Amino acid sequence: MFRWLKPELPQAEGAFSKSTPLDALRYVVLDTEMTSLDRRSNRLLSIGAIAMDGSRIKVGEQFYRVVNPGVPVPAESVVIHRLRSQDVEGGEPCAKALQDLCRFIQDAVLVGHFVSLDLKLLRKEMDGTGHELNNLAVDTARVHQWILRHQRYSDDLPMQLEKLDLTALATHYGLEVHDAHHALDDAFLTARVWQVMMHKAQAQGIRNLGDLLRIAGAPRFPGRWFHS
Repeated sequence: MFRWLKPELPQAEGAFSKSTPLDALRYVVLDTEMTSLDRRSNRLLSIGAIAMDGSRIKVGEQFYRVVNPGVPVPAESVVIHRLRSQDVEGGEPCAKALQDLCRFIQDAVLVGHFVSLDLKLLRKEMDGTGHELNNLAVDTARVHQWILRHQRYSDDLPMQLEKLDLTALATHYGLEVHDAHHALDDAFLTARVWQVMMHKAQAQGIRNLGDLLRIAGAPRFPGRWFHS
């Protein structure tokens, strides 16, 4: 028979312990653009990231790379991210971009909106390059759901819990949205969303890294099927 192994949640390690306060953590908020959402064939097109010290966004510490995927960019995805085949032909080799990214995210907790999608793509691209992505990671969509569930109940809560796209979250927290589906712009917007969320989570008792991973930690390893 086949059974589903529950994804293993990350354990605190490296630069931070579980007791590290949220404000003492270094975060890197990241976003990627890809050729498609098909996990079997999607390829990386661009990476955007910005650093945070606690709740302070470090605008001067940004990372952005356009990557040459080595395959044509599907027309249907160009409508979303506006990166055409000719735009990425001069992009960096994927291995070089990933090497630079690993340096940038060193000793940081990663933050992203539906971050597991980004992590799966990056890990797939890293396969065979000699690089690994082992950072602890936090999903802002899951943080948002936790905050909603721990606020005063409202009749429209079920509907709010379903509105999880980045633009909807930014609007919910009173933030302006200027551009969408550009990796660096989306990383910066996610950082601003996380900035607001962090204060709300702290007010509701989420004090340290251990608390944060409990409510919104991205699985370190994807679930998998095995035969027994």
